[in-house]
Amino acid sequence: MLSTSPLERKVQLSGIILILGLVVESLCLLGHGPIAFMLFAGLGGVLFAVGIFLYLNSLVSDKVETSKQ
Repeated sequence: MLSTSPLERKVQLSGIILILGLVVESLCLLGHGPIAFMLFAGLGGVLFAVGIFLYLNSLVSDKVETSKQ
């Protein structure tokens, strides 16, 4: 269940994306061959990077919003 606070909502969304990236990477480890590696490196890596970027962006944007008030 998503929170009502914008910061908490962004952090929860980034956590969900990170978990999806980890699930994709763990499922790709079960497969063998070049397609499994491409999914591991491509899709799993992209989801992981987007989750980290969203988390860091939410921390920075919260600091900017609180300093304006």
